[in-house]
Amino acid sequence: MAVYTEELFSTGHDAANREAVASVAAEELNLVGIALRGPKNAVDRVVKGARMHG
Repeated sequence: MAVYTEELFSTGHDAANREAVASVAAEELNLVGIALRGPKNAVDRVVKGARMHG
């Protein structure tokens, strides 16, 4: 599982992403999404019924 914050979309590569996120206090990070990775059927069961892009 991974989280995506608004700051991740302001840069173009991993090192800059890490720097951008590190420059913001944890409680100030703007969560904009999550990522799940795993077998399709398992991930589908986890997110079943969840609203996407609400």
